[in-house]
Amino acid sequence: MDEKFNIISLNKKAWNNVAEKYAKAKYTSSNPLIDFFCDRLPKNGFILDLGSGTGLPFAKLFVEKGFNVLGVDISSQMIKIAQKNVPLANFKELSMTDLDYDKKFDGVFSSYSMLLLSPQLFKDVANRIVKSLKDKGLLYLSLNEPRVEGEDVDKEVIVELMGEKMYSRAYREEEILTIFSLLGMKALKIHHKIQTSKEFGIEHLIAFVFKK
Repeated sequence: MDEKFNIISLNKKAWNNVAEKYAKAKYTSSNPLIDFFCDRLPKNGFILDLGSGTGLPFAKLFVEKGFNVLGVDISSQMIKIAQKNVPLANFKELSMTDLDYDKKFDGVFSSYSMLLLSPQLFKDVANRIVKSLKDKGLLYLSLNEPRVEGEDVDKEVIVELMGEKMYSRAYREEEILTIFSLLGMKALKIHHKIQTSKEFGIEHLIAFVFKK
């Protein structure tokens, strides 16, 4: 079986199994780049929420701000919960590796979803994201970065969350900047933050806003 099938099937099973528990979890705190992203989108703009999960807090936030929202997620269970949580958004069961839109969205939002991709799959999805953005469209992307400099980020990529095993990988700032600059995207802002929660432990957040 190929890498894509292995990673996607593993993660799909995991997220379906944790959906109910995850719906009760406390969400990671906001960061200033989310407002930065929203403030630069056109009024009533169209946002693609990539890995939209339960629809909380982000799809709900975007709808409240007047945006049109399409949330896509690999997990059918997450989609069911999201549809109840945010009835004014649209949700679709879809792997981000199968995105196929052309200049459709004013903004793409990915909070802690692309770290579930291997480097090769990440590059493919990055290409699909850029294709899906309108000219001058924005991408918000948050990930985990390595906890210590020089850490082998490919050593332990199978992690456990709420009792389920899934693929997850940290990404370095320079890796992300290289991938998106090669696709013609310009980094507008980068934010680093260490945050702690009961459910997810210590997370070394790195967030970006890119412009096409």
